[in-house]
Amino acid sequence: KEQEYHLTEPKHVAIVDMRGKQAKLVTGGQIGAFEDVDADEAFTLPLVHNIAVLVEGAENDIFRTQRILNTEKDNMITLEHEKEVVENRLKEQEYHLTRLEEVIAMIDRTYSMATSSRSMSLDDLAGVFETLRTKYQAEYKLYRLSKLAGPLLVPPMQSFLSSWDPLNDPQAPVTAMRAWRKLLRSDFESDSGGGPTALFAMQHGEEDAELDAEAFLQLVEEVVMPKFITSCSQWQPKHPNTEKLVNLIDKWQDILPDHSKKIILHNLIFPRLKAEVEKWNPKEDAVPLHTWLHPWLPLLSEEMEEIYPVIRYKIGVALQAWHPSDASALLILKPWVNVFKPQHMEALLVRCILPKLAVALRELPINPANQSLDAFQWCLSWVDTAPIGQLAKIFETEFFPRWLQVLFQWLTSKPDYDEVTRWYLNWKSLFPAQLASQPSIHKLFNRALDMMNNVVAGAQNTGSALPPAADNLKYLKIAEERSKTQAAAHLLHKQEERAKVNIADAMYDSTVSFREALENLAEDNSLLMLPKAGKQENGKQVYSFGKVSIYLDNRIVFALDGGKWRPVALDDLLEKAKKK
Repeated sequence: KEQEYHLTEPKHVAIVDMRGKQAKLVTGGQIGAFEDVDADEAFTLPLVHNIAVLVEGAENDIFRTQRILNTEKDNMITLEHEKEVVENRLKEQEYHLTRLEEVIAMIDRTYSMATSSRSMSLDDLAGVFETLRTKYQAEYKLYRLSKLAGPLLVPPMQSFLSSWDPLNDPQAPVTAMRAWRKLLRSDFESDSGGGPTALFAMQHGEEDAELDAEAFLQLVEEVVMPKFITSCSQWQPKHPNTEKLVNLIDKWQDILPDHSKKIILHNLIFPRLKAEVEKWNPKEDAVPLHTWLHPWLPLLSEEMEEIYPVIRYKIGVALQAWHPSDASALLILKPWVNVFKPQHMEALLVRCILPKLAVALRELPINPANQSLDAFQWCLSWVDTAPIGQLAKIFETEFFPRWLQVLFQWLTSKPDYDEVTRWYLNWKSLFPAQLASQPSIHKLFNRALDMMNNVVAGAQNTGSALPPAADNLKYLKIAEERSKTQAAAHLLHKQEERAKVNIADAMYDSTVSFREALENLAEDNSLLMLPKAGKQENGKQVYSFGKVSIYLDNRIVFALDGGKWRPVALDDLLEKAKKK
């Protein structure tokens, strides 16, 4: 350790004065201050002065020599410290030189064995790189020794996977590949606990862990990807091995690099799916679309949005000649309920399915003596697929007016009231809970019950004895009132869950034209949108939206405002139409 020396310089040096009769001990500063001097001052005083000058010079020499001595001692301490540092550094370099020589020797032996006729097994190579990764951790990271594994590892791995059938045995090499991926990464925890190796790493820095994975990328590109490409080239979208290919890619999700997965899914799989969808014909293809397309949804969910409009368009075209008695439409559409966005699915159903269900329900004969329920069951089969509010509207307008009329005619012809009650209950039992809980349906059943109660009450007033029927109807009325609150709460919950179609969503749905979307918007706001005969603007048909004149150009609405045609937002258009 360094030592500090501080020299306290005395002001005077002790001197023996021999000028008098007796010798005296005085300091340098007191030489001229004594009183006992010779009588001959002319001789003595110059002598005293000269002696004082000599003493002062000797004193300064002593001080200078002392300072030089202290400086040299400090230099000695510094040099000893530097010598110790250099010796430690030399030992450190010798230590790492020895380790580097050991690494080079191990690599040379490995290359010699790998290039020999007997080569090396995967287990032998794994042992070498595990030793490098753990015992020579700093050198493994600093010199990126994992890159050396590429050319050594590819030949034995190709031999290992030569008989691998990816589709039938997707997990065979997964364990080995996962182990090599971990082994070739450099972002692992150190088990050395510090020491010279850790110090060396801190002094020289550490390379990026992702760059150390180049050997694994080479392994994937040269060994694994050819197997995947071969499997994908032999695959056909409608072939039963679709599930096997999806399973293969899923098993390798956490092993394949992102770039490799992108090549497989985006360059090999999705283009073939897209091409097959474009060739798909809902009327002629025996294999349902969802059976070979839905397995890819977890892997290609975002990309599938590109082909959904094509699917909806083809389904819409195929449904033009559809009749509700044909259950194939439900088989095609039901698997897509949770795949398409709710607004897109609802728009497709409102456009292609619900109008035909309304016609079928309108033509349903209501005959208590010989009731056919075919058309009724056709409509009910869509309860879990179609928008429940729209379906309830169809029953409200196309079924219940005629049903209530038949009930009234029956009640006014002196019927068997027990039979009427059973008829009412049987019809009500046919309605599923989600449909029966709709306020409009609930209200219409209550109206029928009130009609029955009024008729029974009138018969009793005229003296007719109908106590069993009257009691039954009163019980039904009370039960209906008790369930009213529960039905309203259930309806509110359903309405909150159900997605709603609006004009903004319909504008981007290929199954709904822009004009149709505007017509729906006008209808929802109790307005009429009608073409004006013989009137055009810029070659476009002019319409009356309420009392506002508009025309459509490239999905933009132009409104006549102050004698000039100007683009208008939908909210502003509604506001102007309602004001006029």
